[in-house]
Amino acid sequence: MRTLLLPSTVLLVVFHWPASSQSPTSESRSSQPLYQVTIVSRTTKALNYGYLTAPTRINFQGTPVAAEARGETIVEAKRGATLLKMRFDHVPRPNRFGAQYLTYVVWAISPDGRAQNLGELTLDGSLKGKLSTSTPLQTFAMIVTAEPYYSVTQPSDVVVMENVVGPGTIGNVQEVNATYELLPRKPFTYEVGTAAKAATQSVNRDQYEAITALYQALNAIQIAQSQEADRYAPERLARARQLYDKARAYPTSLSKEIVSVAREATQVAEDSRSIAAKRAEAEKLAIEKLTSQKTAETQPAPTQVQPAPEIHKAAAAVSSVAANESARARQQIIPAPAQEKPAVEVNHSQFMRDNPQSRENRARLLAALPRVFEVIDSGRGVLISIPESQVNSASLQSNVAPIAAALRPYKGLHMEVGGHTDAANAVAATERDAERVSLALISAGVPREMIAVRGYGNTRPRTSNASPGGRDQNRRVEIVIAGDEIGMLPTWDRTYSIQPVQARR
Repeated sequence: MRTLLLPSTVLLVVFHWPASSQSPTSESRSSQPLYQVTIVSRTTKALNYGYLTAPTRINFQGTPVAAEARGETIVEAKRGATLLKMRFDHVPRPNRFGAQYLTYVVWAISPDGRAQNLGELTLDGSLKGKLSTSTPLQTFAMIVTAEPYYSVTQPSDVVVMENVVGPGTIGNVQEVNATYELLPRKPFTYEVGTAAKAATQSVNRDQYEAITALYQALNAIQIAQSQEADRYAPERLARARQLYDKARAYPTSLSKEIVSVAREATQVAEDSRSIAAKRAEAEKLAIEKLTSQKTAETQPAPTQVQPAPEIHKAAAAVSSVAANESARARQQIIPAPAQEKPAVEVNHSQFMRDNPQSRENRARLLAALPRVFEVIDSGRGVLISIPESQVNSASLQSNVAPIAAALRPYKGLHMEVGGHTDAANAVAATERDAERVSLALISAGVPREMIAVRGYGNTRPRTSNASPGGRDQNRRVEIVIAGDEIGMLPTWDRTYSIQPVQARR
């Protein structure tokens, strides 16, 4: 196994002491110092875990903002994926870095700076946490960041832990240059000891998870709104708000239902933010293109080179024409009439959700998918449900091969493979089921970077567990296929006009 070492972290640390005539080290100071940390750039160690090598142990150590945090990961390279089993302790509460930070996310960073969200790190009452996940990457670094919600797609610059080579790491270390980008934020400032002085109310574990999930959803909605999702992705943002209101309406006794619906609202809000960013960039490029075209149209045609004997006559003629054009232009500098078209026109239909080509692609994909499993055209995407009995059968590989063949014509799609069950405390088991299906898809030809694997345990039931039939339906693996090529609108749905209807006389 070859390991790659990226340069050490670069931090700019500024210490601010409250104004006082006493020395900063005096024991009579009544207040604690304020620490302000601004991350200038960030690099960390990227390790190559090889292919089908023996498991190895990687340690995590806290950065200067959380020096007490520790962790370790057992890394095992498998065919098509790298499995990760993580545990952490002495991790401070995320709101220590600001009220907007509600959770932690673990990231895999490739040497070229691409970040993959490996999952949410949740802490217990002892400030410990565990996470079992996987990544299709072979060479990567791992970091832990504080985030406003769990489904972020780019790490913040509140990096609290990063991987380090420990005594249990197998292989050589080589140095390479690579830097990853962090989502910029304002420098955070906190006062040591403030959290301990704050008034708190004791709640049980289920209530804590429900409250945190609701706040994460609210954070995601507000961040999406700040990036103009109301303008560029109004349907998705409206759906996120609807789910958030639904979660808030549940009684506090239904904490699991609150968490499930609130997390869905968070994911939909993050989708709307991502869509809004892409559409805003597309609109900006369209405006720039039209502006450059109109500028080119107004430029005078280049003057042709005249034969040498007539150069002076041509120059005189050009000067005369230029003088006439300049005078004519001065005469035409008057306010434009009100009915004149704007200088730049943007075709807003290109940003509409209901795209005919996407609908055609979606219908073609639905027709091509095999009916061995249940196929549903939903608002989340094209959903394929695989019963647990089929997940563990010998025919799984042959049954998913037609799915890979149906996806082959489309290059811009992505899929989530999520495991579900009816039993409590079974997240790891659902992750293994989802991993088994993802490996079968990869073996059938689906690019590994196209797949995200998730284990949901029993948090997303399809129906009640009160009957054996209901429990069977809830034990499943779902493949959700989505992407711009097939649009976000199911074939059975359509967009609706918001124009006012004239009242009948």
